[in-house]
Amino acid sequence: MGIDDKFQESVGKAKEGVGDALDNEELRRDGQKDRLEANAKEFGDKLQEKVGDITGKIADKAEEIKDKFTGEDK
Repeated sequence: MGIDDKFQESVGKAKEGVGDALDNEELRRDGQKDRLEANAKEFGDKLQEKVGDITGKIADKAEEIKDKFTGEDK
């Protein structure tokens, strides 16, 4: 989770807490929204990283197969 995401999540938690304490449903929901957005960004970042890892592994395997068929070694 990036620093911006952590900050957004912290702000969301604070808004939720204040909303609960003041019985302010709108502020509490706004805090939940902030936390959900931060978590969604984190999930997206992790997913993008994993897809990059998988793509790199596939490219490496494709290169290995090509080398076997062409007789080339790295």
